[in-house]
Amino acid sequence: MKHMHHNPVLRNRAFFLLDIVILVVSAIASFMMRLETLNLESSMWHGVALYLVIAIPSRLVLFLVSGMYRVYWLNAGPGELLLVGSVCLSSGLMVTALVFVLTSLWPGTLAVLPRSIPLIDLLQVMVLVAAVRFIPRTVKYVVLYRGHRPHRGRTYNQRIIIIGAGHTGVQVLDALEHTNDSISVVGFLDDNISKIGSHVHGLRVLGKISDLRNAVRNFNVNLVVIAIPSAEGSLIRRIVHDCRQIDVEYKIVPGLHEVIRNKISYRTLRPVSIEDLLRRKPVELDTTDIYHKLHERCVMITGAGGSIGSELARQVMRCRPGRLMLVGHGENSLFDISNRLREEFPGETCDVILADIRDEQRMAAIFEQWRPNVIFHAAAHKHVPLLESNVTEAVTNNIRGTQNLIALCNEYGAERMVLISSDKAVNPSNVMGMSKRVAELLIMKAANHHPQRFVAVRFGNVLGSRGSVVPIFQRQIASGGPVTITSEKMTRFFMSIPEAVLLVLKASVMTNTGSLFVLNMGEPVRIVDLAKDLIRLSGLEPEVDVEIKVTGLRPGEKLCEELFWSYEHPQSVEGGAIFTVEMPSAFARSLSTQLDRHIPLLMRATADHDEKRAYQILSSLVFAPPEEIRSATPALRMVYVPEQ
Repeated sequence: MKHMHHNPVLRNRAFFLLDIVILVVSAIASFMMRLETLNLESSMWHGVALYLVIAIPSRLVLFLVSGMYRVYWLNAGPGELLLVGSVCLSSGLMVTALVFVLTSLWPGTLAVLPRSIPLIDLLQVMVLVAAVRFIPRTVKYVVLYRGHRPHRGRTYNQRIIIIGAGHTGVQVLDALEHTNDSISVVGFLDDNISKIGSHVHGLRVLGKISDLRNAVRNFNVNLVVIAIPSAEGSLIRRIVHDCRQIDVEYKIVPGLHEVIRNKISYRTLRPVSIEDLLRRKPVELDTTDIYHKLHERCVMITGAGGSIGSELARQVMRCRPGRLMLVGHGENSLFDISNRLREEFPGETCDVILADIRDEQRMAAIFEQWRPNVIFHAAAHKHVPLLESNVTEAVTNNIRGTQNLIALCNEYGAERMVLISSDKAVNPSNVMGMSKRVAELLIMKAANHHPQRFVAVRFGNVLGSRGSVVPIFQRQIASGGPVTITSEKMTRFFMSIPEAVLLVLKASVMTNTGSLFVLNMGEPVRIVDLAKDLIRLSGLEPEVDVEIKVTGLRPGEKLCEELFWSYEHPQSVEGGAIFTVEMPSAFARSLSTQLDRHIPLLMRATADHDEKRAYQILSSLVFAPPEEIRSATPALRMVYVPEQ
């Protein structure tokens, strides 16, 4: 059913007429109170008329300008109450000042218009204007309170307890009250000591979150709703464990990134996911500079159909760019993300461009036509085992494609190019990591000449990305197992897609802090623990219902990933959410020479489809840092393959 969009001016016409009545009644009452009589003399009625001529236009103009007639008062809350109070006060002070000026210029008016009238009127107007607006809200609340709170002798299909008595918990309560009469919310749980025992929207805060088991039993609860979008994974894990122990259903409100996008409703409540269990403390970043950087600008995203690229497109679109260009060579994924953007952002448009970043002429024509200001380079081959036997493809896509974009950004004067890199680029043990490392080096070389233009952002695994471990585990669980892991000791860094993209966007506007950023990935996660969590979230038990099988490391895999090379010097910025990496001066001096020598050889080998030769040159380029760095850091892993 489509939502009806009512004109706010028409919707508030009744309040406009009510305000005129209130202002007239309040003015007359003010004179009666000031003169302590119900029968005003004819001369005082002249004073009333004079006062109304001053007060009514002044107040109504301020009411209109301040937006008093654009508010939907049935949902009015503390913000709207503050609006009423501030507007009534400011309009009252303005009327007081006008009366003071009038009586000073024409002292004879004091006989019919006492200076205390505006102050008496101010208090009355404030009370009456607030009352007529909040009475409908109060009536609505009372009706809902009587209709949806538990009644003795009445049975409910679902008895719900909400964890979190904050703003989100209240939103969930409001959403549940509008769902149907078979739902009863029995109360809240919250760890805020000051809230325990108090009432929030008529429902009691029954205790702390640790009291969940007793509350479920005592109130016969059959659904627990976790309504803390900022909760860390450890807290959610504890709640889920308790719910499973007492065999009660549980759902969760989406995380902060999802809540920002969508209004909370009963349908947005979802099962707890692995992303929830791995949540970290929310990153608090000022995003106003991101908005100003991208608003009304031409933004290009390569690899726009991928996991990172598509989320980048959604977050960039919220900044209302002048033009958003979605570039990629997978038509199905581009088709999907363009449709999603049309649904989420009706009225906004984007340009879908089928192109391969390796095609220099095609990319040059795109830059010539559109001249993008900001480029997010997310196009890359990323699957480690696959690229081990496809070296030349990895080189042409991940390295040559990056080269092409750097050259075009310089030729057409782009403001900013952001390369999406990987933690696999640090001491890489595989072709994918080596190719991403060379892409980083190319960006750093370009940044030596144009430091404001080029930056690389390095981070680890992204939860839910295509081909990542989580969807693979989920498919294995759905088919009955076994869940295969390569080693019980293997760990990886994980981030959610929205969090990773938010930090990428933030890095795009940090133009004075270096050419390489590394996102703070938190603590690494054991893959075996991840597998066990996913099995339990499916309602099963590890090694009882689903076997976990160790298969051994695959070609190019490492047990643990790293975020920094030994010679990199990270510095924390943005409250620890991002690290900026400073390179030794020796590195910067010889980087250009090193790349100029190796890249042509590498491209020649790939043109000849010489996989072995391409691998040798790639290794030589990645593991042959300048002599100054090599001698200063003996612990640095060296796998130098001499040129043949």
